[in-house]
Amino acid sequence: MSAIEPPPAPAAPPADDLPGRLQRLVAYVSAKERVDDDLAELARLTAGLLGAEACSIMLFKEDAEGHPALRVSAHWGDLPPGAYAASVAPGEGIAGRVAAEGRPILADDVAHSPYAALGRQGGGGFICAPIAIAGRVAGVLNLSTRSATGRFGAEGLALAGLLGVLLGVALQTQRLQAVLRSRFAQRALAAELRDDPGMDAVRLGADAERMARVLGRSFFRELQGAGFGRDHILSAATELIGALNRSYGSPPGVEGR
Repeated sequence: MSAIEPPPAPAAPPADDLPGRLQRLVAYVSAKERVDDDLAELARLTAGLLGAEACSIMLFKEDAEGHPALRVSAHWGDLPPGAYAASVAPGEGIAGRVAAEGRPILADDVAHSPYAALGRQGGGGFICAPIAIAGRVAGVLNLSTRSATGRFGAEGLALAGLLGVLLGVALQTQRLQAVLRSRFAQRALAAELRDDPGMDAVRLGADAERMARVLGRSFFRELQGAGFGRDHILSAATELIGALNRSYGSPPGVEGR
């Protein structure tokens, strides 16, 4: 399959061109095998579709205590200092509220809206929409403008909600396809379902955080069952971390892209 180039992201797309641009975005996402690696590009394209000056994608990850928390996974445009290091619990701030309730929020001017006390930015238009995977909220999509003159309106809110659904479906499909392509992942999933017959296989397979832990436990059991000792298993873990750093580099900082 030939590579599909991402459509350009203008500052304010003409209304009559919106259906075509949305169709091209869907085609671009559908052609990607690893949506996780293209979240920054998707943030840029999403901002272009709505005429936003900034867009960030936040996904749930577990914090140090094992509790789910929203963290920025990718962004386009300006981002507050420390955004990548911050975590947001469900119900906390605008993003946490959207994640907890599963409903999008629109503010044409955050500073003069009911959400002023929840926001971490100044004035300007703002949309926060949920990203749902397998029937539950897996993250949120944030879009903003610097001034109240750049209003998103009801149509922008509806489009942001649609893009949140699109991103969720793309992530879910990618993760399920990855499980189906890997025999090791299939065995790990089967073992997990044997231990917990009431678990939803589709939901587990689409949940990257939980599936990664399942694979980690299965990898440990495989090594242990093959007779490898503690030091050998630690060497395998070290090699895994090294491969991760070689493939993805250091975690993203707060500097703009």
